[in-house]
Amino acid sequence: MLCFSAFCLLASGEFLFITLISVLVHEVGHYIALRLLGGKITEVRLEATGAAIIYDGSLMSYMAELLTALSGPIFSFILAYICALTGKRLGEFWFTLSGVSLVLCAFNLLPAVTLDGGRILYTLLAHLSNADSAEKICFAISCLVSFGVTLIGLWLLLRTGWNFTLLVSGIWLFLGTAIVKRRVWV
Repeated sequence: MLCFSAFCLLASGEFLFITLISVLVHEVGHYIALRLLGGKITEVRLEATGAAIIYDGSLMSYMAELLTALSGPIFSFILAYICALTGKRLGEFWFTLSGVSLVLCAFNLLPAVTLDGGRILYTLLAHLSNADSAEKICFAISCLVSFGVTLIGLWLLLRTGWNFTLLVSGIWLFLGTAIVKRRVWV
């Protein structure tokens, strides 16, 4: 997200505005789900890696946790769909918002611990087995995903000569995985 934000700043004010709308709608999805499903929101903050909603989910069921993690990508997908339909009549701005929202949706569904996909995977695994096993499996999968995104990003950079966003995103995923591992197992 940090790399994507830097790219947005370099691209144009309009693209930054579009990205902020997309991220806001995504986070509103999580916020609404938390409010409806019993999570107690303690803090909402912007970090270098993106927006973060800090909450106490100790009273939430696995299903509520799963729905909360899915709600951001679902809101992103709905926004993408509505904007694609609107873009047919109203033009490029709406198509761009649709594309950015769809990319945000897809990227967030990757099974990396710093993303919604990682939370979804962890919740499912913890429900089927136990939290300790789920953490270890999620860490391993997150490392593989980070490595894969980094390799694809390196290939893309070498192929285009300028597009470094996926490479930096892969490195960001790996660093995020290392930070989460440190918080959980140290």
